[in-house]
Amino acid sequence: ACTWKWLYYSPNTYKELKLAKWRREGKKIPDGVIPSDAVTVKSLIMESNPFYSLTEFLMVVVGPYLLIHFFILPMPLMLVGQHLGREDMYMNAVKNLFLAEILTNIHGFVAVVTNHAGDDMYRFREGCRPFSGSFYLRQVLASVDFAYGTDLVDFLHGWLNYQIEHHMWPNLSMLSYQKSAPLVREICDRHGVPYIKENVFWRVKKTVDIMVGNSSMKWFPESYERQYLETDKIMEAARKMAKAE
Repeated sequence: ACTWKWLYYSPNTYKELKLAKWRREGKKIPDGVIPSDAVTVKSLIMESNPFYSLTEFLMVVVGPYLLIHFFILPMPLMLVGQHLGREDMYMNAVKNLFLAEILTNIHGFVAVVTNHAGDDMYRFREGCRPFSGSFYLRQVLASVDFAYGTDLVDFLHGWLNYQIEHHMWPNLSMLSYQKSAPLVREICDRHGVPYIKENVFWRVKKTVDIMVGNSSMKWFPESYERQYLETDKIMEAARKMAKAE
């Protein structure tokens, strides 16, 4: 939890950027490479990561941030410290930045990871078309909302308590998430789609259970997954025909 942004979030975000670049350039994904597989520290060290090397990750992703954020930006404090007779001011700033980084990693882990993990969350075998019927269904089945509804509660959660709505509509404003959440929940209740809203600390427990192997996430029924993906294809073809007319 203290380093998850460095060791999980950043390498996998960079992987998604590489995949997007390959798609724009029309490059084929190499045989045997599964795009949904996570990049791990082990795969970076063993050079088994097909997307980029450990050297590229260090030089492009974490290296510049580490150097600029923690060591270059506080440099003016060297002069300030000399002027005030506080030679330790620069190193104190560096230590505080590292401490703040650890705390924000913990906060980010609690606020983000926990509403995507648990024995009540579903996993899927294949990808789906963006903003298709399967896409919207998966955002509900694979995400959890925390307590919400008032400005104070939302502020204390950093507005990260609307993960379902955020995944459905990434570009909405925070206030729009607040307005849309009850509507999304009502639609899910009407159609029998599980919409999970729980306390953040209960989600931490469920995430830890997954991490230590006490439980595991659900697999979405394969027959339904394929059926819905076929429906997506039909709907996409119908939309294209309607535009062409």
